[in-house]
Amino acid sequence: MGENLLASEDGGRPLMRYRENTIHSFNTAAEAGASFVEFDVQVTADGIPVIWHDDLIVSLPEQSSDAVRTQHICELSLRDFKKLSQHRSMGTQTASSSGSFDNSSCSQCSSQSAALIDAAAQQAQHDQSSTSAQLPVGAQTARLARFFSSDQGKRMHSAQAWAVSEEDSLPTLAEVFKGVDQSVGFDIEVKMATPPELAVTPPQEIERMVTPILEAVQAVATHSSRPIVFSSFDPEICRALRQRQQRFPVLLLSTGGTCWHADERRMSIAAAIQWALECNLQGLVLDSGAVQEQSQAVALARSKGLKVLTYGLQNNDPAWVRHQYSLGVQGAIVDDVEGVVSAFGHASALQSRQSAELAA
Repeated sequence: MGENLLASEDGGRPLMRYRENTIHSFNTAAEAGASFVEFDVQVTADGIPVIWHDDLIVSLPEQSSDAVRTQHICELSLRDFKKLSQHRSMGTQTASSSGSFDNSSCSQCSSQSAALIDAAAQQAQHDQSSTSAQLPVGAQTARLARFFSSDQGKRMHSAQAWAVSEEDSLPTLAEVFKGVDQSVGFDIEVKMATPPELAVTPPQEIERMVTPILEAVQAVATHSSRPIVFSSFDPEICRALRQRQQRFPVLLLSTGGTCWHADERRMSIAAAIQWALECNLQGLVLDSGAVQEQSQAVALARSKGLKVLTYGLQNNDPAWVRHQYSLGVQGAIVDDVEGVVSAFGHASALQSRQSAELAA
């Protein structure tokens, strides 16, 4: 239900039930006991916020001699994005490929799984505007790959089948608000596609992202009591989100030095704390691996009045999550929601308190 990092049909690993970042996966996490769901929001070329984790959409060649095509979400219209949805009436088809590609512009914090899928076209209608994005029956489908960094940090250059038991469509932010259990809070991560060599995001890119996302959230927030927080690895995005609205907390994500970036505010937890205080942000979301090496940072951030959450594959270990709670961490973003929640007999009461703390 979380990141489908290990799902494979031919690697001896069990399939995930649902693809990550879909309405079904969010509701399944809620049923398992998650008080919040975290997801990445990007903005299409026609200004529609959509849910997508990776920086790039990679289209594999139809013929071995063809070039692999990579595109950012900002290069796709909503209609093009919806063509990638995973509904299929004839079952899941998978394949493998050894085609190479350059993913050097991938986000520093994307833990991505290799995949190859055939995406079938479906009718897509956008409920944020009067303009619909409809696809003709039998429209040509796309062949996609997904790639990731291995544990050793080496880029994968072969695609493997990224299969799930049940498929679901790729949603817009508005669709997620409508389709996900209203009692579940949202951690809306604003995902940037700028390269790590770029220290400061240009103002026009900040505007392109922040305006449509805030409009989408504010369109539904007045009629909803759903807890919402914003987060981003981009310090400038966090400042803009905080300046332009006061209702929802804004949290700065930090790798704590586990991945390189030209911006020191992303590399150093101390710098992240300082920026959060300067911009009156409510807290930080720290790389769990960095916290293992720099556990004193949690106490420092809490002493400054900041909330602290963590993310990362390490959080699938219930013992480590429990230890983080003793350090003062107030929330853990995990992939194995059912496994982690089931390890805590007091999970419901703990999550209720954490939800209140984060929304405060």
